[in-house]
Amino acid sequence: MILNRLILKNFRNYEEQAIELNRRLNFIYGDNGHGKTNILEAVSLLTYGRSFIGAVDSECVKFGSEEFLIEGEFENDLKNKFAVRLVYSLATKKKKYFLNGEKVARFSIDIFGRFPVVFLTPHSLNITYGNPSERRKFFDILIAQTSKVYLQYLKDFTKILKQKNALLKNNVINSSYSAVELKDLLDSYNEKFIDTSSNIIFRRLEFLNGFIDYFRKNFSELISSGEKTNIHYYSDIFGEIFDKKLTVEEIKIILTEEIKNKFKEEIARGISLVGPQRDDYIFRLKKSSDTENVDDGFVLKSFGSQGEHKTFLIALKMAEYYYLKDTLGTKPILLLDDVLSELDTGRVSNIISHLNTFGQILLTTTDLNFSNNISSFYNDKEISIYNIMNGGISGK
Repeated sequence: MILNRLILKNFRNYEEQAIELNRRLNFIYGDNGHGKTNILEAVSLLTYGRSFIGAVDSECVKFGSEEFLIEGEFENDLKNKFAVRLVYSLATKKKKYFLNGEKVARFSIDIFGRFPVVFLTPHSLNITYGNPSERRKFFDILIAQTSKVYLQYLKDFTKILKQKNALLKNNVINSSYSAVELKDLLDSYNEKFIDTSSNIIFRRLEFLNGFIDYFRKNFSELISSGEKTNIHYYSDIFGEIFDKKLTVEEIKIILTEEIKNKFKEEIARGISLVGPQRDDYIFRLKKSSDTENVDDGFVLKSFGSQGEHKTFLIALKMAEYYYLKDTLGTKPILLLDDVLSELDTGRVSNIISHLNTFGQILLTTTDLNFSNNISSFYNDKEISIYNIMNGGISGK
């Protein structure tokens, strides 16, 4: 997948800017605060439907403006071109998407996953350092890009969880229902809740079973010490799952029993206490000096060094790239936001040496000197250098 052209109007600090992009490497440099990251954020809004740094849409409107526009021209491997346009209005607080001039009725069906991108930014460290919701979000987005069925399960689950929690909270505050009425209502919600939850957990486990080989391969290429690693799925119900196959029906049975056991506690606390919204992914690492099974390795979040976190994250993102490439049949666009300055010299050299094996790359940095090392892996036509200053772009 290639992004040929990007247009920004009243987006962040850009009043109006068109960028013609190189099909291989786009080296974007400039001081902090001048708008480098805004370019990548615009791409995330076009492809993901959200800002990769977690900003709300209204924050992206240029001061003094009423709306912003982002437009991108994508090209697939068959040379077919697609114009994606996004307009956000402060007045309506809504985004409108257009594909080849036609308004998109459902972003999740017509655009999400169609133009795959992989982001590696300083914010990405939230995946390894952050709370379980960061890891669930990372894997949910990855799985959903390759499975519309999984995406629909997520949407259904989000809706039923919201309804169930609203019922439980309302009952705690207002005591609106008799015991019989409340049980009947919860039973009707839980039937759908258990069905969607079971399918989400099953598909997460199924995905992880295939993804782990991609991760281990990329992790081994980044290290020389022989360390071993693994990713386990964790649930309050099942514990830490590894080398264990569960069917949807088996998961349903266990979920049903656990919801029955937590019935009174959920009513008392006014919130759902069972389900995939509470699960986590456990990252484990085993030192080369140890000979025991990697499944007994230490938990990265609790005991990993800063360097181990960064290596783990880079391997995770590289695995994401190749998994999407193989599953979707096209190379994702790789977006690297100021990651070179965040890494030590050894890891920078390792990343740079791999860059020309990827497809199109948009790389931002404050240091122009990195271009000297990178350019040795590309010919003159394969690399474009852009300087960002005060919301303006100059390039060569």
